[in-house]
Amino acid sequence: MPLYRTHEKLYLKNPGASGIVIFIHGFMGSPRQFDTLVQTVHEQGLSVAALLLPNHGSTPKDFGSGTFQRWQAYVDTEVESFSREYEHIWLVGHSMGGLLSINAAARFQKNARGVFMIASPFKLTLFSRNVAKIGLKIVFGRKVDPVRIAYLSHCSISLSPSIMWRSVKPWKELKKLMAAALENLPSVHAPVTAAYSSSDELVSLDSLGILFSGLNEAPYEQLLLSDSLHVYYTEDEQDMIRRALLKMIGNGA
Repeated sequence: MPLYRTHEKLYLKNPGASGIVIFIHGFMGSPRQFDTLVQTVHEQGLSVAALLLPNHGSTPKDFGSGTFQRWQAYVDTEVESFSREYEHIWLVGHSMGGLLSINAAARFQKNARGVFMIASPFKLTLFSRNVAKIGLKIVFGRKVDPVRIAYLSHCSISLSPSIMWRSVKPWKELKKLMAAALENLPSVHAPVTAAYSSSDELVSLDSLGILFSGLNEAPYEQLLLSDSLHVYYTEDEQDMIRRALLKMIGNGA
């Protein structure tokens, strides 16, 4: 069962916990996509937060006015606030959320104990055949199709025809964020675990090499998936991500 019914920020405090895991969703994403991981981490005795980025959880018009500076400022403010209460902070980001996590880890080196990135873009494949295929499945697929369900339930923007042109400006902001994260990679000292799938229709697997080549000061591990898409993850590969996240937290606790 989901921890909440709507797209909203979540904070689950574990009394006495010295650490917190902060989950950051991606472009048009939602905190809800982390439900399973949030429950898993909370059961380990850590506090958990799942953020809702500015301009998300609302209308295409509101989403269209978003900027990467606004998204990053919000994440940094949340991390700074939690750092007053928790000595240890782990950042978990999906897609764009991973880029925001890298920037936050570079800034808050004292508290950042690890960064877990899932399908974070340093190189995109927006014009692949699979993008069109997934898009058709979302629009015309069966209501019970698990891929369709994943993409629709993890989107926090109310969908309408205007979303196409309202997304143009945020896409440009995403590219600026990619450049900023790339520039900050050498300043990250916390361990980084990166999960990428060869079947991802939006993010090139080349992103993994770009990420690791920029991490001059941070130890890193990779988790290669084969069957999952950008938002949809098979049960087996969800479990691989879960175990890799627990390993990172356990090593840094």
